[in-house]
Amino acid sequence: MKPAASVLLLTTSTGFGFGLLAWLGAYSALGLLPGHARILVVVGVATALLFASFGLGASMFHLERKERAWRAFSQWRSSWLSREGVAAVLTYPVAIAFAAVFWRDGQVIWTRLLGVAALVASLGTVYCTAMIYASLKPIRQWHNRHTAPDYLLYAVSPAPYCSRHSIPWISAHRERRQVWLPPRRRALR
Repeated sequence: MKPAASVLLLTTSTGFGFGLLAWLGAYSALGLLPGHARILVVVGVATALLFASFGLGASMFHLERKERAWRAFSQWRSSWLSREGVAAVLTYPVAIAFAAVFWRDGQVIWTRLLGVAALVASLGTVYCTAMIYASLKPIRQWHNRHTAPDYLLYAVSPAPYCSRHSIPWISAHRERRQVWLPPRRRALR
């Protein structure tokens, strides 16, 4: 079995992008993102959407007739490929709203709710991608019940590593910035 390069790019890039978005949503939903980490969320969401867009763009090269790509959206009742396209398109505005509200307000109830929405939307998109592979009967290595859970695990695996190394950097940057603030003056009694 030798999958096309576009399939490998689709799998790795969209998996990482939507997995990163899922972790950011989960961190926000659980209140684990500090309110001062606004830049982390915005850069994280932008990175996630960039990787997802790159992977989805690579999947276009896998199509024989690229002018028919728009038809993929019309078959959502019967095609996992169409469901993936619809789910991906619905994930983008949720992710952008999540980043915008977090940038404006920090960690508030709306960012937690949008974090849950980003988590669900991104994992839904990854699940649809996994089911594309699981529904391919000629490829017995993929046509089994382990494909979807394995792909979901694959998608969410690299993001904690990236966030583990970026969150301390954001916190350290904030602490350095506070060093330059003038000390508070005591009130005269």
